[in-house]
Amino acid sequence: MATRAEQPPAPAWQRGKVAGWLVTVDHKRIGILYIATAGVFFAISGFLALLIRTQLAQPDGHVITGNSYNEVVTMHGTGMVFFVVVPILAGLANFLVPLMIGAPDMAFPRLNALSYWLYAFAGLIFCFRSSPQAGPRTPAGRRTRRCHSRRRATARTSGSSRSTSSRSRPRPARSTSS
Repeated sequence: MATRAEQPPAPAWQRGKVAGWLVTVDHKRIGILYIATAGVFFAISGFLALLIRTQLAQPDGHVITGNSYNEVVTMHGTGMVFFVVVPILAGLANFLVPLMIGAPDMAFPRLNALSYWLYAFAGLIFCFRSSPQAGPRTPAGRRTRRCHSRRRATARTSGSSRSTSSRSRPRPARSTSS
């Protein structure tokens, strides 16, 4: 029977309540962190869903613009899938799998902790970088919008000339042969 090697005691700064959670490599604590962080992103994505429903409550909802509405729908869907559903499953697996197989911890506990912190950092970038008012920041995006507005203006002027010219042309008579 193998004996567990004793680990040296943690430094004093790691024994605090908050610091203990921030630097932990315990699979149970990391699972709880995953689930708690997913709960925060659930609240953010839920707010975006509320914004969507508020926009759709009236026929001519003027809560947000059309492009902002599309961005909010995309942010809500992406946030729910990648920052809520998948991390909750990862948190449950982190918490339960070592307990189910009888292991003392995950195979690579530091890598496990790193994966949580990368997830949390990616979620923060997603929340703060993807604001609905940001819009495209590239010159190509601005150029595309300009071209699109020119096309609409050209279509309006050429569409009106087409409609008048098609009305002035006589239609060919149908031949009725029986």
